[in-house]
Amino acid sequence: MPAQSTAFQCKLCPTKGTDQEIRGVGTRMAAYRVCSSCDFWLTCLGYAMLGDQDPDGRRALRIDGVHYLSWTEEQGFPPEIGYVGNTEHRYILLTDPAGTVHVTHRLWLMGTIPEKLRTRMPDNAVFAPPA
Repeated sequence: MPAQSTAFQCKLCPTKGTDQEIRGVGTRMAAYRVCSSCDFWLTCLGYAMLGDQDPDGRRALRIDGVHYLSWTEEQGFPPEIGYVGNTEHRYILLTDPAGTVHVTHRLWLMGTIPEKLRTRMPDNAVFAPPA
């Protein structure tokens, strides 16, 4: 018999949260008292706080208030949901004075950043025009 889940009020939004395992993070959601949506966006905020790049080469991109995550060829394809496709995506980091154009063929659309997090997760890139 599966364990009964416990519901609680998310401390960041009006949504209810639960300790039910959703993609392996139920325990963390219960510990922080946040719903799955707020847990997801806190993870994205973590990317911003840690420099927008994983040691494995993935880069967090925030363009026009939308959050993306690039993937390297070695990592394979991002999750099916939100995968933008195997086309060329060109971008320029706003902190790069040289304006270097970076290219990725694997981009994951994570979603529109909630208004309440926009000041903590400002845009860090722009899409570059096609070559």
